[in-house]
Amino acid sequence: MKVFINGTEDTQSYMGTTVKDLLEEVAQNKAFGGTFISHLKLDGQDVNIDSKEVLQTPTAKINSLEIEISSLSGLIIKNISNAEDYLAKLIPGIQKASELFHSGNEQEANQFFLKIIDGIEWFSQVVDTVLNIIGDSGGSLCFNKKSILERKHKILDLISQMVAANKNKDWVLLADLLEYEVLPYYSEWQLILPELKQTGLEKIN
Repeated sequence: MKVFINGTEDTQSYMGTTVKDLLEEVAQNKAFGGTFISHLKLDGQDVNIDSKEVLQTPTAKINSLEIEISSLSGLIIKNISNAEDYLAKLIPGIQKASELFHSGNEQEANQFFLKIIDGIEWFSQVVDTVLNIIGDSGGSLCFNKKSILERKHKILDLISQMVAANKNKDWVLLADLLEYEVLPYYSEWQLILPELKQTGLEKIN
């Protein structure tokens, strides 16, 4: 079995007979100074590092084990960067969906709408990951006089309104919600993310 750590093959010999045993050895020998094992691939496939089934997998049945070791600061920077990149795609999608609903092209607009809902969920998970890293629920972190927790409640309310409008085939309302509520919401997040990154890094250092 080949072991890769942060993309580089590790030639050290490990005695562990299960994934759990091997990861414990790696953590003891390779993870220092506030770093920890953050991601895992078995034979090229992403797996849940907390899965009991994965941890009990015999190393003899694995051809390659790819381990990512990260620092808290590295995870914050990576997640914020991913969120910034995604917003650059999500915002034009919101604009396009609104235009399509306004023009009466509901079928194509709904394809965009479904992707937007998925994107909103993904973005929220990334923000939650950053909050978990810095140990904050979002209630005490305020940007432009609104806490992240308030912003989370806001988008949940907007999702409910959009889903209801979609169910009722009220395309004008759905287009207006996208254009006048959701679009400004995520445009503001483009300004918040750099501040969240700075705040997060300050909190863990």
